[in-house]
Amino acid sequence: MEKPKDYYRILGVARDATTATIKRAYRRLAKELHPDRAGRGPEAFQDLQAAYETLADAERRRRYDEMLAHASHFGPLAWSFVRRPAAGDLRRPIRPGSLSGEILLTPQEARAGGVLPLDVPLTAACPSCEGTGGYVFDCERCAGEGTIERRLPVPVRIPAGVPEGTVFQVSVDDPAVLSILLTVHIRQL
Repeated sequence: MEKPKDYYRILGVARDATTATIKRAYRRLAKELHPDRAGRGPEAFQDLQAAYETLADAERRRRYDEMLAHASHFGPLAWSFVRRPAAGDLRRPIRPGSLSGEILLTPQEARAGGVLPLDVPLTAACPSCEGTGGYVFDCERCAGEGTIERRLPVPVRIPAGVPEGTVFQVSVDDPAVLSILLTVHIRQL
């Protein structure tokens, strides 16, 4: 049996991505891969359209996920972990509002590639007290700090055979972060 195409990988989204995230990924990639603009064949664009049509429809997505579960003999990629650079690290984000981090992969993960579902911690103004920390009493949600920590899910597409030291600049749809710079390190076993 032929292995089905991984529509999540084609769109560059995590398996638990929302419909809105799938739509944003499709729009961005459709501009890049459209045959009139890209100067390449229509195959990549047709795969993108099929991926979007399948994953944007709840019932078709459920059936596709079931088919993937039965067709795959392997689990999802076991990404090692993502860590922040040390405090004295000289690499700094290029633009203000950018974050930097490192991706540690095993040699097998680097050869295989895939989509890394990254969960970025962000500090944001507390929506309950609008960042004031409270007027008379401390805000219960942020304990008077005026900020809360939230998580920003960002799927990062890692190409197969990625070399040591590769730096990815990932743009996100969030006003708190302009971009994320990720450096790949391959962990020797």
